[in-house]
Amino acid sequence: MTEDQLNSMPNMATGTGKSDHMRTRTARREQVKERLFKVSRVLVPTDYSDNADKALVLAAGIARQFGAELLVIHAYHMPFTDEHMPPDMVKELLDAQKLRADDEMKQYEQKHVSDLGDTKVQFRALMGFASEAILDIARHEQADLIILGTKGANSIEDRMFGTVTWNIIKQSDIPVIALPDVAEPVQFRNLMVPFEGTEQDYDIISYLLGFAAKFNATLHAVHFMQDNNTYNKSLIDKLQSGFRKDIEAERLQLHFLAEKNITEGIKKFASRNQIDMIGMVTHNHGLFSTIFHMSVTRNIALYSQIPLLAYNCDKL
Repeated sequence: MTEDQLNSMPNMATGTGKSDHMRTRTARREQVKERLFKVSRVLVPTDYSDNADKALVLAAGIARQFGAELLVIHAYHMPFTDEHMPPDMVKELLDAQKLRADDEMKQYEQKHVSDLGDTKVQFRALMGFASEAILDIARHEQADLIILGTKGANSIEDRMFGTVTWNIIKQSDIPVIALPDVAEPVQFRNLMVPFEGTEQDYDIISYLLGFAAKFNATLHAVHFMQDNNTYNKSLIDKLQSGFRKDIEAERLQLHFLAEKNITEGIKKFASRNQIDMIGMVTHNHGLFSTIFHMSVTRNIALYSQIPLLAYNCDKL
């Protein structure tokens, strides 16, 4: 069955009553929407690269939409020391490193603070390994969202920062937006989220609908079928019924496509539909062990030129 045939199918769900199970599921969906609407703090790691600057601009725009504040951080490494150094020398090295890091961050703040308008923002330098430091401060400061670029400042960091980005996405319970080195500013008009055909689809889609609503964007929810001749009619009926209002208001479009290579399917759909951001969940159970394996999310995060919003639906 083709995509057009599936999209043109009438709503087959009937009846006006809702079971207790449906009420519970609908209530859960509304709670997930509210979770995104209440974003209050956005963490923005920077390595002072051009793409990190773009991530800061993107974060400022999102913060304005949600009425949130920004916390901009730079993680710097501990200076080289050895066990034979006297304690005073070690302290001197640590103090000097901190002074340099604080000075760099102060210059960065002076350079960018005028671009952030009236958004409340803090700038902070801290010592530690990048991914660990970022995740630690995100938890400590109760950040609701992490936004970072996916390219570093020089040839060494270019190779390493991708690993930092992926480690953060893989380990974070907090949603992460990974911004590739794009030429044009990101405008959220069309968002995409693949879904796997389980009860969690309501949470997965609802979360992105909450984000899309803030930018008056359309969400394209895409289910990839491995066999072109079969589809889950029950799944279609449930989604059409559960998201009736969103579909009628053209805030949500459901797509059912035949595609065995999920990564390529995502990229092709994104290209055809001018997708501005792809949402991917990061839990690894159910069909994600085969269809939506974490490697798919990793490939989209590191090798796609489209921003990625990665989130662990179990932790929302």
